Amino acid sequence: MTDVNASEISQNEASHETTARARQLGIAGVIAVSIGNFLVAFDASAVNVALPTITRELHTSAGAGQWFLDGYTIPLCVFLMVSGAAGDRFGAARVYRVALAAFTVASALCAAATSGEWLIAARVLQGVSASFALPMTLAILGKGIADPARRARMIGAWGVVGGVGIASSPLLSGLVTGFVGWRWMFAVNVPICIAALWMLRRFSDSPEAHQRRVNPASQLLLCVLLTSLAAALIEGRRGTWPLGWLVVAATIAVAAAAGLLWIELVSKNPTVPQELSRNRPYLLVALAGGCYQFASYGSLLVLALYLQQKHGLDAVHTGYVLLVCCVSWCLGNVTALVITPDRRDRIIVALAAVGAIGAIGSALLSLSGNLVLAIAPTALIGYAAGILASSLSAAAMHLAPAPVAGTAAGLLNTSRQSGMVIAVAVLGGMTFATELLVPMLAVGAAFIGVLAAMVTALRPSRVRPAA
Repeated sequence: MTDVNASEISQNEASHETTARARQLGIAGVIAVSIGNFLVAFDASAVNVALPTITRELHTSAGAGQWFLDGYTIPLCVFLMVSGAAGDRFGAARVYRVALAAFTVASALCAAATSGEWLIAARVLQGVSASFALPMTLAILGKGIADPARRARMIGAWGVVGGVGIASSPLLSGLVTGFVGWRWMFAVNVPICIAALWMLRRFSDSPEAHQRRVNPASQLLLCVLLTSLAAALIEGRRGTWPLGWLVVAATIAVAAAAGLLWIELVSKNPTVPQELSRNRPYLLVALAGGCYQFASYGSLLVLALYLQQKHGLDAVHTGYVLLVCCVSWCLGNVTALVITPDRRDRIIVALAAVGAIGAIGSALLSLSGNLVLAIAPTALIGYAAGILASSLSAAAMHLAPAPVAGTAAGLLNTSRQSGMVIAVAVLGGMTFATELLVPMLAVGAAFIGVLAAMVTALRPSRVRPAA
């Protein structure tokens, strides 16, 4: 009996050691989740530069081109809260693998698209899978790295990778579109995703003991709200829908918003818990995140369309010109790594002002007709966007109570992606009859929105830091 017990104990210890090793995230695992973060960010922005080429080759309208963008961003926004709950229920690594596999299939379908409808459907699938993959990248880093110092470094690097994914997309997209064709922009995802799945094959994590619930009715109404709002803005600006259809779309959006608010107020298990819904400073910072995403993503979209539609540049040269903004963006990402918590709030306010100055300066200088003068201030936009990306997230999580940190992160990202959806709908269909004046003033107004929300949130009487 003693020998049997000793053998069982030895086997149990070996099993625990094997499990512990499986849960330790090595450098290959860090690279695997960073790849997912990069691709989700890259595919959100890369289509901007290639959009005129895609619409021309698929023989679609500019309005359909906007759906190539929002077909990705709307589902990316809608399912963020659901994906967090799925990660708690089934394990972050398992959800990430399934999502990344689906992203691989969706990317292949995008590359093979022969019509606008095909590409929109494939982009929707890509957006859904990206929505489940993105939160898992951060969850895996949190679960797989026990040492707090190393975990902080890896999360910082993770944030830089996502920023580089957005900042590098104009140049990389322009080069790919110009030299080998826009389809390769999606096709290249396939081998990269397969490599990431292989690198993460040995990591596993256990489901959470306390699993939070997500109200399916709230998710459905959020999807209806964003889709109908985007439809009303896109089709209304293009003039492709009769007035009656626009009124119906707008009415559905208002009804969905009212229904979403009502469900959250009366539900015993609201998607947004009271610890957040009554936390005004956190909600204001989350609002600032939405304004930031409108400004940062919107500026890249506007500039990519302006250079091609107004100045006749091809995709390659558009990417070259946007280096002014994108290199500054990367510098901002790196600078954000050395910002200390005690200085973070003041820097956010200051950089929001810098971004507004850059956008307004670009709008006014574009009236001269000189492209160099119009593009020069975008360096300020890029630098501000690079710093604000991670700084706003850190500020929001500082104000969120620890027991609902996961939900707080999901809500913050939902707000940010909603800003992206609205940016596509509002800015994607603008003309450049007055150069960059109107669209860049809208970008500047969004940066001012970041500034105003942060100043209000950080008033001493309202600040309630998380315990």
